[in-house]
Amino acid sequence: MNFGQWKYRLANSMRGRYGMDALYKALLGLMVVFIALNLFFPSPVFYFLGLASGAFAFFRAFSRNTAKRAAENQKYTVLRTKTKQFFLQLKNQFRDRKTHRYVRCPSCRTTLRLPRKPGVNHVTCPVCKNGFDVTMR
Repeated sequence: MNFGQWKYRLANSMRGRYGMDALYKALLGLMVVFIALNLFFPSPVFYFLGLASGAFAFFRAFSRNTAKRAAENQKYTVLRTKTKQFFLQLKNQFRDRKTHRYVRCPSCRTTLRLPRKPGVNHVTCPVCKNGFDVTMR
C-alpha cells in the first residue's frame, strides 16, 4: 500500500466525524502538561489525568455527534475569552496603578477607569448614567 492509498483511507475514515478544534488542541496540551508533571513528580493522579484528557480529545475528534461537539467548543471558547479578558484587565490595572484608578459602578457593576485626582470626585457611569462620588487619595 503506497502513501496515496493510506492518505485516501484516512481521509475517508474521517468523513462524517467532528475533527479537531480549539478544545481538542487545549485537551492535548493539557495531556502533555500532565504527562510532563508525571515525569518530574511521579503520581498515578497525573498519569490518569493525562490519559483521560488525551482520551477525551480523541473521543471528541472521532465523534459523529457534531452538534454536541460544536456546542462544547463554543462553551470553551467563551470561557477562554472571558478568562483572557480578566487577566488582560488585571495587567492593565497594574500598568495604570499610578495614574488611574479602576472603580465599579454601584448600580450596573461596570468597571470604570478614572484618572487619579485627589479629593472627592463626582462620576457619571456612561452605561447606566448613574452618578456617584469617589474619594481618592
